[in-house]
Amino acid sequence: MKHNHICPEPIFNEIGRTEWSPTEDAFVVETKLGATILLSPNSDESVKFGVHIDEIEVPELLRRQGVATEAMTALCRLADKNQFKLDGGPVGWSNDPWREKFVEWLKRFGFEPDPRFAAAQIDDQMAFYVRRFPKARHGTE
Repeated sequence: MKHNHICPEPIFNEIGRTEWSPTEDAFVVETKLGATILLSPNSDESVKFGVHIDEIEVPELLRRQGVATEAMTALCRLADKNQFKLDGGPVGWSNDPWREKFVEWLKRFGFEPDPRFAAAQIDDQMAFYVRRFPKARHGTE
């Protein structure tokens, strides 16, 4: 049975200007509000195999204004619409002063610790990888 492929770039264009960065080995997506998200599909061919969030960056002048939240909301909606898993990490580093807030922020979007990666694989025992499965679609869109 052939797997349905969904090419990453046109999908990511739904949330912002997208281009491939060979130096980052990821798609760089610049959202309309100014966040930059680095996204690496887990396959060269399709987002159906999942997408790794490498980084979300917001310029200092735009921080604390909901720009990252809006970017993550758009990305999660896109993942739900196209039925692909999101993963990221490691997150929750013990030396990060925003550790607790960041982990709680991720949980609001439905991210959970990814049990496939043992804490022993990371230098910091507090850090962990996360994943988010798409919400089931009801009916047609």
